Formats: sequence, C-alpha cells, structure tokens
Amino acid sequence: MRQKPLKVERVKISSLELDPNNARRHSDQSITAIAASLLRFGQQKPIVATNDGVIIAGNGVFLAAQSLNWTHIAVVRT
Repeated sequence: MRQKPLKVERVKISSLELDPNNARRHSDQSITAIAASLLRFGQQKPIVATNDGVIIAGNGVFLAAQSLNWTHIAVVRT
C-alpha cells in the first residue's frame, strides 16, 4: 500500500498550544539549547500537531521558537 506524502504547513505559532497531558517537561536549560540549535541550523523537522492545534511532538521546539519570538513554524497535522 502506498502512503500519502506528509504535508508540511507553515502556521502561526499563536495557532498552536501545548498538550496539557505531555509527560515530558523541558527545563529552561533545555529550551535554551533548543533555541541555540534553531538559530544555528533552523527548524530541521516539523512539529506534529492535531488538526485543532494541540502539539503532539515538538513541545520543546515550540517553546524555544516562542522564546526567539518566531511568529511561524513548520507543522505536520495528524
């Protein structure tokens, strides 16, 4: 069976929200490290979010992008 290719969207960060049930918590040090990576390499993989904007994977990247005052980010919907 052939799978459809993933569709990556560029969306407003304000349209996304953290998953309140996410088990992983990021320290300030972790967010700072992710932000440094975003500055150096850019966003190398999209965040995964539901159709209504709840982040399933990429909470740390989201928080780091917010700390950098990014207005948009790449997302794959599921």
